[in-house]
Amino acid sequence: MAEISLVQTSCGWGVPLFDYLGQRDIHFKWAAKIGQEGLEEYIEENNLVSLDGLPTSLGLSKE
Repeated sequence: MAEISLVQTSCGWGVPLFDYLGQRDIHFKWAAKIGQEGLEEYIEENNLVSLDGLPTSLGLSKE
């Protein structure tokens, strides 16, 4: 249960402009470095439950 006492929005005028320079590839390099087994271990340890403790689709498929 959450008790919310204040909600605000922004007009967006303070958000800076950025140029699109391309896709980042660091996640591909990281996955290649740890290999298939390392990636599977990471998923098993970190991706079966969401931040709020609920099972993810990966976690549900393991049941």
